[in-house]
Amino acid sequence: MYQNGSHSYHLPPSSLLATLETLERVRQKIVYSRRLERLWIFIEESYSDPDIRLMDAARHSGVSQDHLNLLLRRFADTTFHDLLSRYRIEKCLGLLHEKNYTLTEIYSRCGFNSSTTFERQFKRWVGCLPSEYKSTLTNNGRQHKPFFE
Repeated sequence: MYQNGSHSYHLPPSSLLATLETLERVRQKIVYSRRLERLWIFIEESYSDPDIRLMDAARHSGVSQDHLNLLLRRFADTTFHDLLSRYRIEKCLGLLHEKNYTLTEIYSRCGFNSSTTFERQFKRWVGCLPSEYKSTLTNNGRQHKPFFE
């Protein structure tokens, strides 16, 4: 099981999210750089905007695009695009567990501009399609056993 803050998500053990440090741990690492701390705030405030780009994040952080990715590699072993994508997917997981949102509502709220992009990123990070994951969650008050256990 993958733990993220107060949420716990049942993920396939081989999923990318299950093999990585939690976002909270990544956040703890990047606070050593004021510029990356500004980036984190920018992502928290803007992740739902499907049009944010590396250029916007770099400008907000006060560095060039190349330097921003260099800092992310150095402090968190990631890139801006991977961090943003992962952040969005984890927000999607939270919405899937919180309320009975449709998948369209979820991907729209989390900054994905198409179901294709959402499904591709979800499968990359979680290891299955969003519809498959959703079907493993509580349905009509009954808990379904996750298909990947």
